[in-house]
Amino acid sequence: MSLNRVIGAGNAIPWHLPEDFKWFKASTMGNVVVMGRKTFESLGKPLPNRKNLILTRHPQSLIKDHAAIFGQYHEWRGGQYLKRAYQFHFTKMDKDKDQQTDILIFNSLDKLNPEEFPNDIFICGGSQIYEQSLPRCSDLYLTVVKREVAGDAFFPPFEDKFKLIAELRDTPEFKILHYQHHNLAAEQD
Repeated sequence: MSLNRVIGAGNAIPWHLPEDFKWFKASTMGNVVVMGRKTFESLGKPLPNRKNLILTRHPQSLIKDHAAIFGQYHEWRGGQYLKRAYQFHFTKMDKDKDQQTDILIFNSLDKLNPEEFPNDIFICGGSQIYEQSLPRCSDLYLTVVKREVAGDAFFPPFEDKFKLIAELRDTPEFKILHYQHHNLAAEQD
């Protein structure tokens, strides 16, 4: 987020920070990333070698509107999967790199069961998804861009529920901070 809490403008990130993107990629590779429909659409494709969980109220529309993306994946749906976190599951194996990319689509954050995923789960936006998920997060890794920018999407207040435990990186343009939830971090100890 920027100093004035902006995280987006016109469904795009209003800055370009390659070092931050590299840190994000290294941190999330092989893990689970959760995002809303708008964030997924702004990326234009799923993040490779990760489980991409997309939250949308209209999964059929998402699939139809992005047939070029979803057509490249093998799909499972219905029956047993409807009882789980997702309604649709798409997967693609990159045999050259021995990597698998998954897309799981679900319609409620309440259906996300962290126990179904052995890896870490990273919440990647947008603002509605952050607002819904922050009360459930034990840790918050926040990039703070050292300037104010204009935008239409904002990071929700979190300061009353999280404490700063480490500054992971400090550059002239941004810093990466690690916070822990007051109550949830204590449960893990």
